[in-house]
Amino acid sequence: MINCERAGIKRFVVAAQRVDFPEIARAMGRFKNLDTVSMVESFGEILNNGGAQKLGIDASSPCVSFSGNLVFAKSHLARILEAHAADPQSVHRAVSTDYDHGGEIATGPIGEILRTGGISNAVATNAASLLPFALNGRPEDREEAELRLAKSIREESAHKDAPMARWVDRRVSWRISYWLATQTRMTPNLVTVANTIFGLACAWMFSVPNYWMRLFAAIFFLISITIDGVDGELARLKMIESDFGGKLDVLTDNIVHAAVFVGLLIGCYRVEYSRAYLYLIPILLGGFAMCAYATWRAFRVKGEQAAAWLDAVDRWSGRDFAYLLVVLALTNRLEYFAWGTAFGTYVFALVLIWITGRTESSMNTERL
Repeated sequence: MINCERAGIKRFVVAAQRVDFPEIARAMGRFKNLDTVSMVESFGEILNNGGAQKLGIDASSPCVSFSGNLVFAKSHLARILEAHAADPQSVHRAVSTDYDHGGEIATGPIGEILRTGGISNAVATNAASLLPFALNGRPEDREEAELRLAKSIREESAHKDAPMARWVDRRVSWRISYWLATQTRMTPNLVTVANTIFGLACAWMFSVPNYWMRLFAAIFFLISITIDGVDGELARLKMIESDFGGKLDVLTDNIVHAAVFVGLLIGCYRVEYSRAYLYLIPILLGGFAMCAYATWRAFRVKGEQAAAWLDAVDRWSGRDFAYLLVVLALTNRLEYFAWGTAFGTYVFALVLIWITGRTESSMNTERL
């Protein structure tokens, strides 16, 4: 129900035996007190004896139907809804990929779904679609469902991840997230705080004028970048995403980035004793401020193209630079990164502001 709510579904009807109503209501949590949630003994009640009118549901209303003890990801539900949007008058069915094919998600007009009924004989063939998965009473079902759910997390962010984040970081982070979700009581915010401390320690290591210390700082920072995806993945696996958690993640990321870059400049100064690196610190912080403004402005873009545009901003502002840091630390050329970052932040901010302006203009023209 949480996944459905996040997908924009506002009305819920649950079919069960009347004797089970109290237990089901307790399991619904905050949903049990909503006027938009109804319980019936049979979905047939909706079509028979004026049930649709009593519930305030029209037989032609769009519907998402779930059968079986399903486990599914938000990304899988989004694909189902995309198929429905392309052909809203037809019934679309996705059969679960468990051994028994014991569950199904169907979309279409509610009247058509209830009239056709039953689970389709067709089997999902999309290799990239590991869900939905139905639990059918076998002890191993839960472990298999949890594993598939964890793997699906990679798909949810693939469209906005930078290349190395998509090809490397997510392949590691989802495994960490899966272990934390199944074997520990770790919360996403605790992961964020712990990783922030780790990142600040990397910043201090960058300030030390020692080759090996700075090399390990770059390696540890790359590890920190990988772990940074764990808090969001863990929140989605446990379905406890929150605005506070998202804002905390963004705030701590920016603090760590600023600390790492300042630490790197201090380290370059302590290696070469050139005052130029000290002058670069306020220049760099000014560039950070411009990037923050440019990103804030970009995320204010609204309209049909907004989602694709914001995904592009995420990719451009990704942290694949951590891999470059390791290479430069290995070759003892971190000063290249220091100079490039100090002035590159201004270039990035100005280009982003310019592109945002053009995007806003083109979208306004389309509205006219």
